[in-house]
Amino acid sequence: MLHHLSINKYVTYSGKTLDINLSYELFGQPLHSAPIIMVNHALTGNSNVAGENGWWTTLIGEGKCIDTKKYTILCFNIPGNGYDGFVIDNYKDFVAKDIAKIFLLGLEALKISKLYALIGGSLGGGIAWEMAAIDPHLTEHLIPVASDWKSTDWLIANCQIQEQFLVNSKQPVHDARMHAMLCYRTPESFKERFKRSTNEELKVFNVESWLTHHGKKLQERFQLSAYKLMNQLLKTIDINRNGEEAFINLQNSDTNIHIIGVDSDLFFTAQENKDTFKKLAQANSNVTYGEIHSLHGHDAFLIEFNQMEELLKGVFERNGRSKKVKVLKFGGKSLANGEGLDTVLQIITDKVTDGENIAVVVSARNKATDELEAMLDKAAKGLDYVKDFEEFEKYQQHAYGNVNLSEEFKGLVKLFEGVALLGDYSPKIKDQVLAFGELLSAKLVTKLLIGRGINAKFIDSRQLIKTDSNFGDAKVLETLSKENVKSEFGKLDLDAVVVTTGFIASNELNETTTLGRNGSNYSAALLANYLNAEELQNYTHVDGIFTANPDLVTEAKRISELSYSEANELANFGTNILHAKTIIPLIEKNIPLRILNTFNNDNEGTLISAKTSKEGIKSLSVIENMALINLEGRGLLGKVGVDARIFRTMGDNNISVSIISQGSSERGIGLVVDAKNAALAKSSLEEEFQTDFKLQDINNITVIDQVSVISIVGQDLSTFHKPFNALIKNQVVPLLFNNTVSGKNVSLVVKKSDLHKALNVVHGQIFGISKKVNLAIFGHGNVGGTLIDQILKSNKTIEKRKGIHINVFAVANSKKVLLNKNGISKNWKSSMETKAVPYELDDIFKYAKDNHLENLIAVDNTANEEFVASYFDFVDNGFDLVSSNKIANTLRFDYYQLLREELAKHQKQYLYETNVGAGLPLIDTIKLLHLSGENITRIKGVFSGSLSYIFNTFSEKDALFSEILKEAMDLGYTEPDPREDLSGNDVGRKLLILARELDLSNEFSDILIENLIPESLQDGDVKGFLERLDILDEKFSKIKNSQKPGHVLRYVGDLSGDLQKEKGKLEVKLISVPKESALGQIKGSDSIIEIYTESYGQHPLVIQGAGAGAAVTARGVFGDILRIAEKG
Repeated sequence: MLHHLSINKYVTYSGKTLDINLSYELFGQPLHSAPIIMVNHALTGNSNVAGENGWWTTLIGEGKCIDTKKYTILCFNIPGNGYDGFVIDNYKDFVAKDIAKIFLLGLEALKISKLYALIGGSLGGGIAWEMAAIDPHLTEHLIPVASDWKSTDWLIANCQIQEQFLVNSKQPVHDARMHAMLCYRTPESFKERFKRSTNEELKVFNVESWLTHHGKKLQERFQLSAYKLMNQLLKTIDINRNGEEAFINLQNSDTNIHIIGVDSDLFFTAQENKDTFKKLAQANSNVTYGEIHSLHGHDAFLIEFNQMEELLKGVFERNGRSKKVKVLKFGGKSLANGEGLDTVLQIITDKVTDGENIAVVVSARNKATDELEAMLDKAAKGLDYVKDFEEFEKYQQHAYGNVNLSEEFKGLVKLFEGVALLGDYSPKIKDQVLAFGELLSAKLVTKLLIGRGINAKFIDSRQLIKTDSNFGDAKVLETLSKENVKSEFGKLDLDAVVVTTGFIASNELNETTTLGRNGSNYSAALLANYLNAEELQNYTHVDGIFTANPDLVTEAKRISELSYSEANELANFGTNILHAKTIIPLIEKNIPLRILNTFNNDNEGTLISAKTSKEGIKSLSVIENMALINLEGRGLLGKVGVDARIFRTMGDNNISVSIISQGSSERGIGLVVDAKNAALAKSSLEEEFQTDFKLQDINNITVIDQVSVISIVGQDLSTFHKPFNALIKNQVVPLLFNNTVSGKNVSLVVKKSDLHKALNVVHGQIFGISKKVNLAIFGHGNVGGTLIDQILKSNKTIEKRKGIHINVFAVANSKKVLLNKNGISKNWKSSMETKAVPYELDDIFKYAKDNHLENLIAVDNTANEEFVASYFDFVDNGFDLVSSNKIANTLRFDYYQLLREELAKHQKQYLYETNVGAGLPLIDTIKLLHLSGENITRIKGVFSGSLSYIFNTFSEKDALFSEILKEAMDLGYTEPDPREDLSGNDVGRKLLILARELDLSNEFSDILIENLIPESLQDGDVKGFLERLDILDEKFSKIKNSQKPGHVLRYVGDLSGDLQKEKGKLEVKLISVPKESALGQIKGSDSIIEIYTESYGQHPLVIQGAGAGAAVTARGVFGDILRIAEKG
């Protein structure tokens, strides 16, 4: 029965105003008494969608897919379609969006604010798209069938041809319909139907007769004005007419969009529908794509009602379960005895209590599959497997005495006895044995769930999943498997919870097969696909997918979301949780996969869906237990087809090559294979290339065992130099390097012993996670102790500001070392007393290596000449060097040069800014000036903070020299034996260090040093020296009193002469300078250095500041550490 609404003074998008008569029909339940489904009719359709003469009665009616006993069905007539007598003559005033807006006004008039579903085919689907774009929250389900959100160029072109028929033909509706039928069907459809047959009576081909009939039939029931309007609407579908915001709003809405295409559609092509699906799915996981497979083309949605019903079943078959099924997959560790199994049972129970519709797929419990395989091998070799079997049975049965698993155990015993008797087994037998792991697991879980009051039903997956007979890695027969799943699940009670086995299947002879690596996850993905599941939840023992394996990289971060393509990429590069084939069934139906931790209920895991992030992802994947095979030969230069021979040989021996890398000359080829296949690979290649060996084209084929492959997924080559350089710096040299064609994935082959360190180094570089710098500090007296306290106090601030975490893993004196890979605590002094142990340097090197410590720096705060000799050992073992100890830079010049050559060879740094000016930036400044080509002509200054304080105070105060010296000692400015300062040797060393920074080859013996200690006091112990200080009083009082007026004493170092030559003139002496001069004005323990250059002339660059004190020196050492950390 037709109902009518009046929409007065409607203004079209073209600006025309008119009154609209909007008619509609209702079917099924009374309006507002049941969920409402709105159906939009197609081009020549009308509101009579159901009932005796309804055009979609195959789908809509009592007991049909869209059941009129459960739903209210509403269908508006497109105004002007003529069905209700209302006609629109000015059809070009309208676009598809107008009809969508009119329909929305009609819903408003009927007080309908929310639809359960909005479905439309062809033009009706286009109008449905337009309605949902105007109001993204209008409907719970949007189902556009054989349509799209826009008219394509192809569609517009066909509509233009239709327009020509409608405007120019003598039989416009007749002729336009004949042409349209060519678009609604396909050449294949015509071929199957007509087979070039003829109508003998009319003397025409049957296809001609059929087209004429359709033209005549439409002409009799359809008005010309209606056809013109429908054609106009068809070519004006475009939800982005006013900009892309409409599509974006639809992308982000909570509407469940179910796109249904027809694989043979020539009108709204399947490819356009798939493109729409991909575009929407990248932003949201509430989009699915289903496809009708038919040769009938566009009209298939009106013909293939069985397929339509199957595709719509998930939306409309409520059956008391309003929610789609969630498939839960539990791994072996999750199902282990104790906490694991108890937690799994609780998770399932909670979900059932919450009303969720779930199906469960289980793996074998704990390590059952590995144990079964091991027992099988023992049985075949005639070894005793009985004890292992008893342990296996005990574990699997555990304390669940009320669960009878005896049949399964008997079946296993029988198989093992047969294998033991034969002394061998086939892949077929192996599949039968391994299947018991999953069977035991599923039956146990089912019985335990029943004990909790859940209607759990065990279904053997061999009843569901059918495969070929490739035992061990069977291929799924999808059509048959899908039918089985739907049939079995269709028989279930509403509250049934299926528990089924993963990994195992059967062939068409019902023989047991297995699905190979990651088979249980694959089983779960297939089940989710066949059931159109809402989500697949994969419960594991980790919190999701991480940026790296958290067992190897403690700073690894969980990745909260991944797209299917990103997950697929990770799976291809070895991510353990995933396998590429698991993802594929989910992509087809846009079913999200969530990786969850059984043991961490609060964790959101990793969600894998079609949604992709603009930034993309980066992750480190690792493949272990690999071997690298190198094939070398000078004679291969320019020889064609070597790699083809290698791959053919590998293929013939069923050996998979994961990575191959070669030079363009083919003089060397490296390939990575599974370690267990390495010997076979080598012998096969030697056989293949035996002639080449005789001709000496190939010199060698070698195998490097125990290698690992690190794949950096999402790593752009343009920035790869950073992690690569960091690896080299940390003495990890990749054996082989490979990148994909896209340039977005890089793989490195490293020794297994380097894997842990390599992963941490690369991870830190790529993810910007705080870079860990590991320090071994030698000497913990004044400077060393202060440095440690400064590091511990500043660490958090530096980590936050610089992204550098400084970890002091070793503190040592000459006898003992305190070690902690996680870093020493603030109580390190007491720990030195109680926990430090005797050591050799090799113990520290081994400790760093065993604990995979990266970014190593050795800090020398000693004054020990013997320790300096170990610098080479530190460099060889991957340490950078920082030193407040001057000795290394003042030993013989050949040692000085050799150390720098070793540093360059290992790409290591050695910083020693505190050697000369404590915390002053003196060495850096001189290096920079010298490097820039500036000609430094002289360096002169007060280099010793101790002697600066002594002579500054002595010049200013009316006091004896001995009193000032004791005061300096009390303040900690001097060494315990002040003669080390007064001898001038320390200043001499500092001056020598600066000379060598200018590439001068002076030796310490070249320095003219004025020793301030009289000969009579130079020998003997400190105590004796301090008792005879009056000798110094007499000497220095005389010098002080003999100065010119307004002068003060300063102990200076002076580097002069022609500094472009091999050697300069180095002098250390006590001088008298004017009080107003730069040297005369310094106070306290300040140091001052004047740097003269050609550019500056007689106006030196002056550097002045604190030149003594443990805190200042320690801060300078700290600065050197940070410079290495940042640069490295």
